[in-house]
Amino acid sequence: MRNLYSLLLVAVFWIAPPLAEAQVTVTDWRGETVDATEGSVDSDGVKIVYHTAGEGPLVIFVHGVASPWHDYRNQIPMLAGKYRVVSMSTRGTDMSDKPSGYEHYATARIADDISAIIEHFGEDRATIVGQDSGGLHAWYFAMTHPERTERLISLGSVHPAGLIRELIDNPDQQKASAFQWGMQENPEAGAAFGEGVRNAPADPNEPPNLAKLRQEASQRLDAESVVGFYKMNWPARPVTMDTVAFGFKYGEFPPVKAPTLLIVGRDAPFFMRETLADTWEWVDAQLTIQVLPGVGHGPHREAPEIVTPRMMEWLETGR
Repeated sequence: MRNLYSLLLVAVFWIAPPLAEAQVTVTDWRGETVDATEGSVDSDGVKIVYHTAGEGPLVIFVHGVASPWHDYRNQIPMLAGKYRVVSMSTRGTDMSDKPSGYEHYATARIADDISAIIEHFGEDRATIVGQDSGGLHAWYFAMTHPERTERLISLGSVHPAGLIRELIDNPDQQKASAFQWGMQENPEAGAAFGEGVRNAPADPNEPPNLAKLRQEASQRLDAESVVGFYKMNWPARPVTMDTVAFGFKYGEFPPVKAPTLLIVGRDAPFFMRETLADTWEWVDAQLTIQVLPGVGHGPHREAPEIVTPRMMEWLETGR
């Protein structure tokens, strides 16, 4: 009986060891790898999942509307050698929360999530890197949170003021925004977009483990969050100088105070070259613009052998 009683005490008071943190091996175009550890942060009641690797100054990656956090696989291993890299899954995507209501996907809310990540890691500032919608979120964050922005890197996404200006009377930019306006105006666009993402073919160049994660992330995507991004942020037509987009009218955007690196593809389909004009007027700091011939909307994927070393060089030297 005494032995049975002892066993019961052991069963009652035994505490299971903590679960090991989930890790993902991220492989870049060189075949170099790093293990990224999964974590999450609470942003005013919304869970934001992230993956992190490396130690050093904080660098936060913000992905595009239909891409997972590891869309930056060709940047994470190299940067993790000198920086603490945090690649977030934006709200509405993958394992992050998906709050109901378009208002939750205004770029100001994603700025809140970025701030929550900075606080979570005990830092005051971070370098913000974004592409596609993530690039527009990065521009907004740098404009509205200058005290928390160490540097800004935009990959293929222009300053929103240039977008507004060109959408007023540039027919090429208007044509290039047909998809975005369709997401705003067509009630069926979200469902169709989600179906397209779920059925997209695998990238044969992506490592198998990441291809599997991409497929899983595509199944978890809340397509209405993508609709919310466009409804709450993208300039709605007809576009005028009084149009409010990404929180501001043309001419009212706060200046970016952080050193900024903008890398764009010359063949980008969504932002015409004219959107780059006057970018220097909106950045009250050192601005570097690099245009890559033969490259489209995703320079970080299409030309990592150029983009990633260039990012490292710029982060280390400022030029």
